[in-house]
Amino acid sequence: MRLRKGLRGCLFCLAAVTVLIMAVACSPSSEGNKTTTPPTVEQPVSEQGPPSGETGESGTGTDSGNLSDAEDEEETATGDEESETSAENMNGSAGQLYAITFEAMMELDEGLNHEMNYIAVDLSEMTQLTEDDKTYIIEYLQDFGTEIRDRTMDQLMEEENPEQSSPSLKGVLLRVDKVEINEDSAQIEGSKYRSGTGAVGAKITLKLEEGAWKLSGSEMTWIS
Repeated sequence: MRLRKGLRGCLFCLAAVTVLIMAVACSPSSEGNKTTTPPTVEQPVSEQGPPSGETGESGTGTDSGNLSDAEDEEETATGDEESETSAENMNGSAGQLYAITFEAMMELDEGLNHEMNYIAVDLSEMTQLTEDDKTYIIEYLQDFGTEIRDRTMDQLMEEENPEQSSPSLKGVLLRVDKVEINEDSAQIEGSKYRSGTGAVGAKITLKLEEGAWKLSGSEMTWIS
């Protein structure tokens, strides 16, 4: 009986020692077996492009800009073509004849052009002119870089200073007094007026070449 108790005690002790040995073997050792966790490296944040919606808007804006530029160029080209076509349609017309005549008058005694505020053309007696003729004349003379008016002397005086005893204008008045037109030529007499002491008479000669009026000659016939 005592022998059994002794064996049982030995077995119990042996089991306890075994468990203790296994526990020691499995427990982490000191610094040699210690697991080291690597430091966390902060990754750089990559730059992100704009959201797809913004990209689309930006792209659309650029495309719209390009499209707008293209449309503007097309409209400009169309406008130029229309202007050229309009000018070509006026070849040989009364509008072209008098536009060139008035231009030639303006180049006579250019001292009268000094500090002029406008160029006035008296078309009141020229009943043969159409509205297209008148419009062409006004547009043609705009190359002089000033306002173009369709006025008579009385209208200009009423606008500027109706109480003046001696008419003196802030601009230049061009008038046609006599016209001779043949099959392929024309001679026009008129005047360029600034004041009672600043005016010239003009004789303008034109030829019809290839269906269009062209200046042939110009001269002053009198000076005041």
